[in-house]
Amino acid sequence: MRRPTSPDCVLFDFDGVCADTEPLGLELDRRAFSTYGFVPTEEELHSLVGTTGEESIPAVFAAHGLCVSAAEYWSHRGDNSWIYRDAPLEPSPGVCELLARLRARGVRTGLVSTTSARDILSALNRLGLASCFDVLVTGDLVERRKPDPMPYLEALRHLGFEAEGNVAIEDSPTGIASAKAAGLYVVGYAGGRIVQDTSAADETVTGFDGLFA
Repeated sequence: MRRPTSPDCVLFDFDGVCADTEPLGLELDRRAFSTYGFVPTEEELHSLVGTTGEESIPAVFAAHGLCVSAAEYWSHRGDNSWIYRDAPLEPSPGVCELLARLRARGVRTGLVSTTSARDILSALNRLGLASCFDVLVTGDLVERRKPDPMPYLEALRHLGFEAEGNVAIEDSPTGIASAKAAGLYVVGYAGGRIVQDTSAADETVTGFDGLFA
């Protein structure tokens, strides 16, 4: 499948796409796992990225012979809000320019994230990106989160477009599965410090330069 050359909208994930937040989250995970007396592998840590943790967290513990629920784990883990409100944060290289190119061409944009609206809005305001998106769909605003297609379908509904001919930019298998299930063309982004499996995307890029130029 070829990338649409004249999409009506382009929908962005936030963590790992608009900002390289995921290493900060994994540091919180390392500290939380250490309270249980073990250090997870990088592969185990990466399995949590882009997920709600409901299944991925117990799976990591099970591999070490422990039975720990996601809820119990979260009680030992630092609050993600620190990442979006206080941690050093900057836009991914080229994402501001890409958003400006799309806006100049009249292409509508949306942000589709599993992160809460409160945290996303904090981050967007800090990064100066709050006015760059026509619609925000966050994890606390939908009944079913990624990898379910609902978040992307909700964004399309708000914008008034069908999925065909439109694009999502994602960096995780979970996000890619969500966007593909919604019927979007998916650009996998592998330009962050944590590179995930983007093989299910329609194409993979390591930067935004030249994208929709």
